[in-house]
Amino acid sequence: MPAYAVTATDAHGRDEERQWADILGTGRSAEGMALLFIQKLCTAFHEFEPAWRAGALKADRLPFFRQRLAARIRRVLAALQANGLGEIDGGAEMAALLAAVESAETMDVLAGLADDVHAVNHTLCDALEKRSEVA
Repeated sequence: MPAYAVTATDAHGRDEERQWADILGTGRSAEGMALLFIQKLCTAFHEFEPAWRAGALKADRLPFFRQRLAARIRRVLAALQANGLGEIDGGAEMAALLAAVESAETMDVLAGLADDVHAVNHTLCDALEKRSEVA
């Protein structure tokens, strides 16, 4: 099977894409599915945040977006817990982000969590990669 050809054009994107391919390439479904849910969460925030900043969303939709983004975090946490990954690096930080999302009082506060989510996703992906290397 040929090696995965990275398609991202910036260094950060290439590093992420290689890491994801490496995790998925191990064939370990627990780590692979956790990665999938982590990336779905990151994508949700990376779509929500610029849409809010661009004025494409209404402030009165805060309860809806809080619920949707919190549901994504709960899905990550559930996948980690169900697969014996609940104690990996980043898990506790993800739980803290859930509380921050649920208590966000404005759309600005909620959008401001996008970078934090991205940072925790990196921590989780690093931990998944380490588990894949050891196994």
